[in-house]
Amino acid sequence: MQKKTILALAAGTAFAAPVFAQTTGSTIEIYGRLYPQVTSVEATGATDPADNEARRLSVDTSNSRIGFRGQEQLGGGMSAIWQLETRVRFDSGAGNVWAGNRDSFLGLRGNWGTVRFGNFDTVYKSYGAAVGNFFGISSGNFVSSSNVLSELGVSGGGGEDGDGRTGQGNATGFHIRAANSIHYETPEFGGFQAGVQYSPDERKGNPTRSTASIHAPVSGINAELWSTGVKYEAGPVYASLQYERHNDWFDAAANFFGPNTLPSTDSRDQAYRLSGKFAVTPNHRLTGDVAHMEWKESGPATFEYKRNTWAVGWEANWGGPWRTEITYTNADKGSCSTNLLVTCPTDGLEGKQIAAGVGYAFSKRTLVYAIGAKLTNGTNAAFNNTAELDVNLGADTKQFAIGMSHSF
Repeated sequence: MQKKTILALAAGTAFAAPVFAQTTGSTIEIYGRLYPQVTSVEATGATDPADNEARRLSVDTSNSRIGFRGQEQLGGGMSAIWQLETRVRFDSGAGNVWAGNRDSFLGLRGNWGTVRFGNFDTVYKSYGAAVGNFFGISSGNFVSSSNVLSELGVSGGGGEDGDGRTGQGNATGFHIRAANSIHYETPEFGGFQAGVQYSPDERKGNPTRSTASIHAPVSGINAELWSTGVKYEAGPVYASLQYERHNDWFDAAANFFGPNTLPSTDSRDQAYRLSGKFAVTPNHRLTGDVAHMEWKESGPATFEYKRNTWAVGWEANWGGPWRTEITYTNADKGSCSTNLLVTCPTDGLEGKQIAAGVGYAFSKRTLVYAIGAKLTNGTNAAFNNTAELDVNLGADTKQFAIGMSHSF
């Protein structure tokens, strides 16, 4: 029996070896994070009481993911790097593990920096995500401050979807993953590092382009994205400054007035964000974010909406397996102007969210946790932190979840 087992293992290893074979200077790694949770959620207090949604339970896997990455040393201090990462929805079995619908790329790294080509988080998002990651489970989860911090939050917008938004022309916020991207990041200099990212409009000039959600002549649209930032990390301090611009996405007016109702020919949406984290002690960190966002459209009609948001948080590890975290995020109602013979009041467009959680770590890789959040919308706001509800104007969501996280 023992001989048969040894032979079977040897045969299995022989067949598996080519898949994970490594040559000199080449590495391949399988990694991931799974964090299923049982969630209780409801939406109450909607401007129209008929839009309230009763409490229900759901089994979620948020942005659980599996990834494959590696590198090959090319000589002269340069390496080829690659990554394929996909969200795994093992609660429903949906998805394709080879889809690469999360950060996926091929690139080169050298003494001059790193260049990547593919589909990945913008610099604006990734530099800010180092702050307030809530036990490492905030991505795609209702506790994420980005649900309010980086969203438009009016009818038709708001809410971080599971994988981050991809492509141009269909997003209303600045917490996104940009497809078809080129990214360059400098080497680190004394704790400082900078990055720039560009996502071109691959449909520019296409005569068959759909005009269902755009207002300009097809030939004049160039729906491109630019994202850049600089960060500093040394000792107890992390700080970053980010800027992102979306040209010809026509997001805000479509959500304020409806698609094709505003005769504008150009659009520029941009955001500025300052993020920071400070370790008061090795086990206690204070976090903070402040952002300014603008949505502008011009042409025969002009429209502009501006908003400020901010967030603060406290991360604590109590010297053993227990840890806690709390965040508070606030968005003001903003200001609006237009040359149309209509008003664009902003009363009731404010929003806020408070989230808290406690976790118990069995090891560095395995954690059980309990989290809760309340998102409060103004009477005309529609911020959304959940995929389980279609949050309507003025509705407030209340959620509580018990879950488990394992990294590998």
